Formats: sequence, structure tokens, C-alpha cells
Amino acid sequence: MKQKNKNMTAMALIITMLAAVTVIGGMHLLPQVGVPDADTADTIQYHANVCAYLNDNLIECKHNTLTTTGKNYIKTSLGMGTVNNISTLVLGNTTAPAVGDTVLAGNYSVGGLDPAQGAYNSNGNGNWSIAHTWTATGNGYAVNTTGLYKTSGDMFAGTSFTVTTLNVDDQLKINYTIWVS
Repeated sequence: MKQKNKNMTAMALIITMLAAVTVIGGMHLLPQVGVPDADTADTIQYHANVCAYLNDNLIECKHNTLTTTGKNYIKTSLGMGTVNNISTLVLGNTTAPAVGDTVLAGNYSVGGLDPAQGAYNSNGNGNWSIAHTWTATGNGYAVNTTGLYKTSGDMFAGTSFTVTTLNVDDQLKINYTIWVS
């Protein structure tokens, strides 16, 4: 009888443990309260292309990296209505910006390549551009990165492109086109 009670207790413990594992393991299948379904048609998405032009000739267009600062800016702008203009463009010569970057490493502030206020253009509903054209005042400036900054000084987004060497009077245009859907 004592052995039978031990077996029953062990069996009950095993059943309880299996039930707990099944419930806990299945929790990820349940919808999370307050977290929207990413597959719905009404979700907001961030899209952006950055194009670089040397003397009006296209170098290339690429997708840029939306930084954590950029994601939080969109969140607070849409969620809390804060205003902090995103319109300063920066050039650099370094590796592509990473999600956690708040500044563009290797950015220029010489040779006519200083950070600059970009020109805003509305391209329709939820679509806009920020662009600027720099004119080099020196020779031998290798440029291959760009950053788009908030007026507070934090990088919103950035990307790399094919390295381009600027010499006196070369013009480099950077055009960020951003749209939300």
C-alpha cells in the first residue's frame, strides 16, 4: 500500500509538471495584451532611401538604418506630440551606422562638408524628403556615410554608400526620402 501511494504521488507530480510545461510553453501562442498584431494592415511602417549624387550624377541609393533614438523619436512624436525637427544632415568617412549609434563616427566639419540644415520637401501624404548639397572647398575628402539628425543633436538615421572622393568644387547631394504607411 505504501508503494502504491508513492507511485500515485509520483504520477500526480509528473502530471502536474506536464500540465505546467504545456501551459507555460503555450503562453507564447496567446496574444499579448496591448501589443498590436504586426500582420494587420493598419500598422505603421518606416521606409527610407538615401541617395548620394556627385556633381549631379547618381552614386547610389540605399536603405538606411533607423537608430534606437529614431524609433523612440517616432514613438514620442506620435504618442506624446513632442516636436524636435529632423533636418540636419552630416557626412562622414567610416563604417555604416549601427542601430545603437547616436552620432555618425568620422563625421566631417571641414572642407565645406560641415553638418548642414537640409531642405524639407513634402512628397505627398506620409512622404517627405530632406536634402542638402555640399560643395567641397578642399581636395581628397573621402565620403561614404551620412547621418540625419534631430535638432537636439542625436542621430535619427544613417547609412553608408560607395566611397566618393571630393575635390575642390565637387558637389555632393544627399537626399533622404522617408515615408510611413
